[in-house]
Amino acid sequence: MSKSMTQLRLLFFLNSGVRGGIEEHVLSLLQHLPRDHFRFALACPPELIEAMTGDLTDLPVTVFPVRATGWTQWREMLHLQHIVQQFQPHIVHCHLFRATLVGAPIAWAMRVPVIVETYHGREAWRQGQSLKGQFVIDRLVAGCVNHIIAVSEAAARFLIEHKRIPAHKITVIPNGRDLRAFQPGRRAGSAIRKRFQIPASAPVLGVVGRLEPQKGHQYLLQALPQICASFPDARLLLVGEGSLHSALQNQAKDLGLHDNVIFAQFQSDIPAFLDAMDIVVLPSLHEGLSLTAIEASAMAKPIVATDVDGTPEVVRDGTTGVLVPPAAPDDLAHAVLTLLQHPDLAFRYGAAAHAWARQHFDLQRQIDETERLYLELIAMQ
Repeated sequence: MSKSMTQLRLLFFLNSGVRGGIEEHVLSLLQHLPRDHFRFALACPPELIEAMTGDLTDLPVTVFPVRATGWTQWREMLHLQHIVQQFQPHIVHCHLFRATLVGAPIAWAMRVPVIVETYHGREAWRQGQSLKGQFVIDRLVAGCVNHIIAVSEAAARFLIEHKRIPAHKITVIPNGRDLRAFQPGRRAGSAIRKRFQIPASAPVLGVVGRLEPQKGHQYLLQALPQICASFPDARLLLVGEGSLHSALQNQAKDLGLHDNVIFAQFQSDIPAFLDAMDIVVLPSLHEGLSLTAIEASAMAKPIVATDVDGTPEVVRDGTTGVLVPPAAPDDLAHAVLTLLQHPDLAFRYGAAAHAWARQHFDLQRQIDETERLYLELIAMQ
């Protein structure tokens, strides 16, 4: 296999502008795929490059700023075409359908040997009987894609059952994290509590994720008055940035709980912030396979999460945490209060979560399986 014995040129394409779980997923691939096998490039919007600069600086990756988010942006489409022409990739790997919609046809037209999409989960904006809701365009664009990686079994089922993508074009490679960075018991969280003036005795709930509608922060805020009625000194620590920042701040003020909610913005030291939390809450409306759920589990934190998509593959209801319906503040409040009122139960869930994460979600497995798929696809060309 001559191509696999040389350095393959691998171009990742993202058109998201905010750093979140999917962007961390791509960064992990750039950091851990073997550098003697691959030469890397990343094409994405300038604001995402800026958000990732600290992590990209020491990586052998060529970075191309481009903001191609739709077919009507013909200048940006031509720019992306020029990037492909300049880098001459053996593999173009798109993440999320919006990126695939733009990147896959260009890569196909430019005769890139292998085009891969990673499908991170269903898109809430794809509803109804329109072309968007019926996934007609998805199937057309899938004709330009050699293979699709699904990050969870739930994501694969959605591709097959709803988008009607042939099963032979799909491989499930679950998300993983470098679990060496997530070691419970180091007491790094005490510094975080001190930094945000959180009393040592105050219970801390935490959410790590972009402040976007998908993540469901608004429903957790609606649940917070019930929680604070029993635990008045409870704090809700929100780690992440996004378009709902101001709206969520206003919601907390309107609820009279501004002092109970801490907006920590984006943070790179996620293990320390998780260590500061007593319970990690994931109130998402949809998820592919949550990196936060994996990280919190590795930190031996009990989790309250919504029963959506791939989340039950990480959070096992009644074993490592509690699953509740999405958009259900009363259920969120009840689950959180149960764990706060029964710390022994919370401890057992956290210990079980730690063991589950170590067994199933180590990053090296994801890296090895991704590299193996790349090489198999190249060998077929």
